Amino acid sequence: MNTSYQNHRSHPYEDVLNELASLKKIVLQIKNAPKESLSTKYYTRKEVSILTKSSIQTIDNYIDKGWIEVEGFGPKKLLIHHFQIFNEDGTLKNFKYKRKS
Repeated sequence: MNTSYQNHRSHPYEDVLNELASLKKIVLQIKNAPKESLSTKYYTRKEVSILTKSSIQTIDNYIDKGWIEVEGFGPKKLLIHHFQIFNEDGTLKNFKYKRKS
């Protein structure tokens, strides 16, 4: 038997194990990548209307009713903080059918 062939094939799954090791390294890099800070994330009224699948007028109504608070940035720019429209667990707050308090 050819000994060079036997030495080359010392472990039949060596290539697969090397690929798995490189994939594991990539997954760990993605897992450990810095997350976006939601405490500094703001949305425009249009972006909120897209996220909530409602019109900009409806978002304006929610702002007028006090259900959503806006923050002013400059003379005309009004932005809505991330936690005004999302819960702590990342789910969208429910604004429809909200009763008067």
